[in-house]
Amino acid sequence: MRESTGTDGSELLDVATPRHSLLSGRFKQSFAYVALQSRMPGIMQQVVNTLASNEQELVQLYGQEVWKDIHMITTSIERLKRELSRDRQFSLFYGNEPDKAEWNAFLTELPHPKRSYFRACWLHSECYLYRRLYSFFESSKHLTNFDYFLDLKQEHLKISERAIVSLTEATRNLDNDFNSFSKLMRINLWSNHFEIQLNSYLFSDQEDRSDIDVLTRVANLDKRLLVDDSLLVWNCLMKVKGQKEVIVDYICDNAGFELFTDLLLMEYMIENHLATRVRMHVKAIPWYISDAMQSDVEWTIQYLMDHKDDTISSVGWKFKRLMAENRIVISPKSYFWTGPQSYFVMVDSSLSLYKLLSQAEVAIFKGDLNYRKLLGDYIWDSTEDFITCLRGFRPTNICAMRTVKCEVICGLPEGTADHLLRVDPTWMISGNYGVIQYTDSLKCKCDCWQHTASSSEKTVTVTASSAEKPLNKMCTK
Repeated sequence: MRESTGTDGSELLDVATPRHSLLSGRFKQSFAYVALQSRMPGIMQQVVNTLASNEQELVQLYGQEVWKDIHMITTSIERLKRELSRDRQFSLFYGNEPDKAEWNAFLTELPHPKRSYFRACWLHSECYLYRRLYSFFESSKHLTNFDYFLDLKQEHLKISERAIVSLTEATRNLDNDFNSFSKLMRINLWSNHFEIQLNSYLFSDQEDRSDIDVLTRVANLDKRLLVDDSLLVWNCLMKVKGQKEVIVDYICDNAGFELFTDLLLMEYMIENHLATRVRMHVKAIPWYISDAMQSDVEWTIQYLMDHKDDTISSVGWKFKRLMAENRIVISPKSYFWTGPQSYFVMVDSSLSLYKLLSQAEVAIFKGDLNYRKLLGDYIWDSTEDFITCLRGFRPTNICAMRTVKCEVICGLPEGTADHLLRVDPTWMISGNYGVIQYTDSLKCKCDCWQHTASSSEKTVTVTASSAEKPLNKMCTK
């Protein structure tokens, strides 16, 4: 076993991530190590390249003075890459970041051995790098609102035209039943796989590409779905169907084609009276390459409205109308979604957001990063119950929809993980397997969570050491 010792005395170990540990680049056989060693430097270089390719356009917009911003940002990114490669300590934020107080409080409370890139929890390191990246732009004069991931997000929607047409036609006038709802959920879960398979598939004369049953068969949606709790989500919404107000909170993941499928699922819930309002929660800043921001939602709807295909244009106008009627809304900006914290600390560190989620009948969390934050970036036993792994985070009923891209997983049937490891050793990082998991909130009427934080919101941090403990804040009343 090769071991390397850092200046703080901690070690990088040539082993896989042990059970009951936080994901960390400290373990050199983990995906966290690979991501920090190779993937993140590549993403930072991609941002530098994007700036370079947009230089002339930026000069036309802002004049020659923008060169100072470009030089400052490029130099800062190169310095950040060196800090990462040398496993330096995290630095505090001193610029124009609106959330610097929360970040600095969190960083200050981390144990000293957990304050460097490869020795910290992977979630902390990765979120820190993305947050630091945007801080360079926030400190500039002209590029404070520059989205360096914009072209990638928009291009992904543009190249998905065939899938958009087929899926739009197939989702008009769907039956109001569980079968239709479940198919939409699974298409939404597998959106990127669905788009790739649909675009490469040659339909026969007998196959109707506007039939959702044909599309789900083409995409082979059930082949690698390890847990499917879509019936529980359906039952949750059916219990309250017809009530004056039924809110669904939708914590988005990616822009592009996935965002389009998000909007189709929201439309279905509204049109079939499963919800009276769906609230979209998006990121406040460019995040994890493809995460959706408010500007991405607005651009996507406008792109659909302006499309030359009448079917696509009409669904774009439909989304526009639902938003004008406040039946689909974008929730107020929250920097908690781009913070480093796991969600079980939300009641302490962002009480207003926790209260907002508690108004909903169900909160649907999309994507791998949201799943990691739900489970605390912690290696649970794969058979551990979903509700246990949430560590008391229960503002409302919770659904998680996620393709598996890292070692964090729970709620699997006994023996499933062992079998997958034998037949597909990379199953946890391939993105080829997925889960739709649900748990009831078990809400009591005591509003006990109100007593865990003062009425004025406060900043509370959870250290890496405390995050390793399987905390449970379940009410005992």
